[in-house]
Amino acid sequence: MPKKSVVIGELFFSTKKEAKSYFTEILNKYPLATAIHGKEFDDVMALLLCHPRANEKIGSGVKFIKVDQGFNSSNRCFHVVRVNDSTEDFSIGKCIDGDHSPFYKFCIACRKSVETELRAKKLKYFEEEGDKESKVVCPITKEKITFEESHIDHREPFTFSAIVHFFIKANGIDLNSVEYVTEYKYGNEFKNHEIAEKFRGWHRENATLRIVKGKANLAKSYLGRVSNTKADRMLN
Repeated sequence: MPKKSVVIGELFFSTKKEAKSYFTEILNKYPLATAIHGKEFDDVMALLLCHPRANEKIGSGVKFIKVDQGFNSSNRCFHVVRVNDSTEDFSIGKCIDGDHSPFYKFCIACRKSVETELRAKKLKYFEEEGDKESKVVCPITKEKITFEESHIDHREPFTFSAIVHFFIKANGIDLNSVEYVTEYKYGNEFKNHEIAEKFRGWHRENATLRIVKGKANLAKSYLGRVSNTKADRMLN
């Protein structure tokens, strides 16, 4: 049976093992009782949204996420601290191996709905900005990269997960009532094409895109919520 790829927020992993390894590194990087910050917070928040009981875990809203020992063991795990100061832990394994949350399924379908547009933008960018070798510079690694080595990144603070979240809120969508058509190994596609068209418009209005080296968004040093720099070349 072929290994299944995993999509979590802005991150693409070829296997579940690779995804678990990335989040375990974050888990072990921070001292106990320390809040996660910068882009790593965005990534762990996207992980939490994959949890089968994400809504229950989030509760009144997320104040911050920290690393600490589990309530029932001495093992490290992530803890979501809600706006009412209540706390609940969650595991990497449950988020990746468990039944996907309604938000996760919706997020995958949203990504599928803009897939063609994003590829067209990427092709146009390389045609207009590529050098004699058809390469462009990654704003994160400063390396020259080819079309195949590159990835479209949603610039903070409006990561793809955040754009989807606010789309759901703005349109009052009940995630449990959304129907999907499953295609290929990529995942879900909206059965209702009107939702897909609405999201494409929302994405055009709210996404700030740039080309980076594939998996540069897995870099160990976080970017944080920063302003655009001269190194950033945004896609129109």
